Amino acid sequence: MGVGVFKLIGVVTGVLLLALVGVVSIAVELEADDVQQALGPPGRAKALVLFHPSRDARFSDDLSLAFAQGLQAGGMGVDRATLTQHAPASAQGYALVAVVSNTYYWTPDLPTLRYLGRARLDGVPAVGLIGGAGATGRSQRLLDEALRGGGAKVLQTRSFWLLRPNDETRMNEPNRAVALDIARRWGTETAQTLLAK
Repeated sequence: MGVGVFKLIGVVTGVLLLALVGVVSIAVELEADDVQQALGPPGRAKALVLFHPSRDARFSDDLSLAFAQGLQAGGMGVDRATLTQHAPASAQGYALVAVVSNTYYWTPDLPTLRYLGRARLDGVPAVGLIGGAGATGRSQRLLDEALRGGGAKVLQTRSFWLLRPNDETRMNEPNRAVALDIARRWGTETAQTLLAK
C-alpha cells in the first residue's frame, strides 16, 4: 500500500468522526418532550424549576429533581418543567425560578439559551445550576449572564460535575450522589432564605 492509500484512509476516518460528532451534537441539543409536573403539596410560596434533559447521563434531570425536592423540604411548592417552547416565559406567580442546564462545548445547552432569550423574568429571584463533566466555568458564567438578560434577579449560579469532585472532603462517596446531595441541600437553604424574608 502506498502513502496515498494511508492519506485516503486518514481523510475518510476524519470525515466520519466529524460527521459522528455533528450528529451527536444535534441530538443532544434538540428540544426535549414537553413535561410539566407539580411536585408535592403546595407550600407558602411557589418555585418553577426548568431543565433540559440530558440525553446521555440524565444528570440535569436528576439535578433538577434533587433541587426541587430541596425546595419542597424548605417549605415551597414546586412546578417542574422541561425547557421547551411551552415553558412559561413569564415567572408571574413564582417566588423563585431555577434553571438547570447541561454544558456542551463549554456553553449552556441551546434549549436553555433559547428559553432565556425569550423569558421575561421581571426581577424574580433565580438560581442557575449547570451540569457538566468538569470544565463548566465558562458555561456557568454564560448561564448567569443569560438569566440576568432574561430579567431575573440572580441569587447564584453553581456548577455540578460528573467527573470532577463536587466536594473534595467526600471523595469516598460516589461523585454523582454528592452532587445531588449538594443540590438538594442548596434547594432547602434557598427556600428557607426566601421564605424568611
